[in-house]
Amino acid sequence: MDFELLPTVSLRSRSFNVLQAPREMFIKAINQNLNIQRYKVLYICGNYSGILSKLDRRFQVLEIRRAFTLFQLMTVLEEARHSLILIEHDPTIYEDAAEMVDYISRSLSDAAKEAAVLLYSPGSDPFLEDLARNADRVWYFDEGPRASPRLVAKAFPKAEKSQTTLEAFT
Repeated sequence: MDFELLPTVSLRSRSFNVLQAPREMFIKAINQNLNIQRYKVLYICGNYSGILSKLDRRFQVLEIRRAFTLFQLMTVLEEARHSLILIEHDPTIYEDAAEMVDYISRSLSDAAKEAAVLLYSPGSDPFLEDLARNADRVWYFDEGPRASPRLVAKAFPKAEKSQTTLEAFT
């Protein structure tokens, strides 16, 4: 299974992926992707989520779990039996146990043996960088796709007619 989240981001089955992108870009990618309905999807978030309230309500097979601690995150990953696991990175759950980041990274890799795992973050932090070390693929986007520029008439002023015609020879 290759799951195309964005035109440039394709998740392979049984792979651990990291995506750092603007929040609006990630929300749009999930909401506009009709293929997500075909898979059993688990969405994991931490203490707070900037994504959940903006997700489309049409999802029928989207299971949502919250992990308030690292140990809860590890337990959720061990119990997961889904085709696609989306994890919203929350750096606050790592602050009290920074030494456990390597274990979480291994848990993400282990979960990727059975599913496509995507760890998403809107920005970078030292915890995300440590987690990404075991990832199969990593994508970084500073900004989302830009709209195509509109042509404005003032940008192309009319050329003055300075050309003269030659007189005909007789």
